Amino acid sequence: MRRSTLSTSGPAATSGAPVTSAGRLRTALLAALVLVLATAVAWSRLDPEQRATLWAEDGRDFVSAYFVDGLGATLFRPFGGYLQLVPRLIAAVSGTIAGPEHLAQTVTLLACAGVGAVSALLYLYSRTVLRTPVAPFLLAAVPPLIPTAPREALGTMNNLHSFLLLLVPVVLLAVPRSWWTSAGTAVLVVAVVLSDTQALLFAPLLLAGIRDRRKWPVVAAFLAAGAAQVATVVAFPRPAISYGASGPVTIADVVVGFVSVPLTTVWTTRLDAVSTMIADAGTAPIVALTVVSVAVAVAAIVSGQAAHRWLVSATVLGAAALWAAALLVTPADGFLFTQGLADHVAHFGPIRYATVSSGFLLLALVVTADAIWGHRLRRAVAIALAVAVALTLVVHHHDTGHAGRSDGPTITSQVPAAREACASGNRRTVGLRQAPDRSPWVVTLPCAYVERR
Repeated sequence: MRRSTLSTSGPAATSGAPVTSAGRLRTALLAALVLVLATAVAWSRLDPEQRATLWAEDGRDFVSAYFVDGLGATLFRPFGGYLQLVPRLIAAVSGTIAGPEHLAQTVTLLACAGVGAVSALLYLYSRTVLRTPVAPFLLAAVPPLIPTAPREALGTMNNLHSFLLLLVPVVLLAVPRSWWTSAGTAVLVVAVVLSDTQALLFAPLLLAGIRDRRKWPVVAAFLAAGAAQVATVVAFPRPAISYGASGPVTIADVVVGFVSVPLTTVWTTRLDAVSTMIADAGTAPIVALTVVSVAVAVAAIVSGQAAHRWLVSATVLGAAALWAAALLVTPADGFLFTQGLADHVAHFGPIRYATVSSGFLLLALVVTADAIWGHRLRRAVAIALAVAVALTLVVHHHDTGHAGRSDGPTITSQVPAAREACASGNRRTVGLRQAPDRSPWVVTLPCAYVERR
């Protein structure tokens, strides 16, 4: 077992042992391997129709904005009340390197590569926080293998921020070992925070290892990017969104929904089966799962070292906070879980709202297994927990379910007609259908680009 590298002066992780060139090369190669494998796994969980179809804001807002106005005018353009740096960059790269026939596939591939990068970075940063050699790899396996991820989360730019958020607790908890690592981490933090304001929920983790001056550039980067997001929210408030809720979503709805959807989708994608269980046995199974989950989290906090306590607390509370934000900001009748729980669970449509919370809970389970490993009598429990998580991820690799993009329409199939429309009329742009296949979800492409062969 690798010796723990937890700092004795604070809750963050550091290492005083020298790192050889061979060690750095081995770590870099392993991270690159994790990146490639995680990207391939994410890509493989999507069917060909999904890969070739642009989804919602990906096409209508990000790709269209790049082609119509250019990257310079759109990179820091607010959308939905905040900045979305990484999706803007992916849209620009996709439109630059791909022809119209392969535009959607390129967007999908780069979004999957973003998930792969999250896995690789989780591996790199968690090595300085966790104490067993297997845990960083298991942690890295979580992002592409979250059970519900293929349902409008994997392969989309607009939902890539959910995966970026998985990085935040681990990155903020780790203290850079060198000034070069500090600078790189600061750049990473800027990219993540400028892509999702919800990263600010993890600001308390900035205190971890704050006495080490190598942490200061990371703190400064986080605060500067956070200030930019706050200023954006104030200047361009998020428009009020409601999906026709007949009443307010209460805290009770949030809590009941959390233990019925994100907590259960850690283990299964079959919400219909969860609904049937609730209808047949009542809430007793959900209560039992909740009690066991709380006991597991407490075990990690009690048995682990400082970094484990910070990580478990951050991931569990982060999962709950992100779920609450999704429901309270966009109220809908389907979120009123206290009014007909079984029916609402069975017909829960925006499953992407649960994906990031389930991902955080899976991270918490891995950290828990690492935390309780230190005591010989608890190693069997740690092994059982790690195996349970690993089996869950593997079993659901092909359990993709039916996604909105699975029905198309693909961009590739529309290119010939779009070319004809451009050639037959005096027009500069043409609109192509995307998913959802209804107004106003249309991607606007310049004829000069569409006619590229």
